[in-house]
Amino acid sequence: LYAEAVNKKEEGEKALAAFDKRVSDVKAKLGAKAATQVSVVRFSAGDVRIYQKQTFSGVLFNQLGIARPASQDKDQFVEKLTKERIPDMDGDVLFYFLNETPGKNDAAKIAEEWMTDPLFKNLKVAKTNNAHKVNEVVWNLAGGYKAANLLLDEISKYFEIK
Repeated sequence: LYAEAVNKKEEGEKALAAFDKRVSDVKAKLGAKAATQVSVVRFSAGDVRIYQKQTFSGVLFNQLGIARPASQDKDQFVEKLTKERIPDMDGDVLFYFLNETPGKNDAAKIAEEWMTDPLFKNLKVAKTNNAHKVNEVVWNLAGGYKAANLLLDEISKYFEIK
């Protein structure tokens, strides 16, 4: 749609075809690694959310056939959590990002508080030290073709896909 609006429909179609091919290539190389349950969490000063299938990263995980924990394997956008629901953050790996107001670190304080909570320390991702802070712009805010490629780069790096 955007490419068509700026009279570059053919270039847009080529870019999308290249991305689709790249997704197919990464998916094929993932093999059994696709069974890894990937959890995505956002910490902010106001709330903590798990990200489900109808998010930027969720759509790409779905295209790649990457597994999600049951709490996130839903055809929805996000769910806000209370600390009692920390177990819903678990998976084989946790990617998390901070929604931080420039010049403040309130979200970082919330993340630290939650990630030092006894419930979090009982999670598989905590016990295996497999929780990774990622860039919110790439994973959540940017959207679009370039961000999708950057996200695919990060996923490929984590899963050691060449």
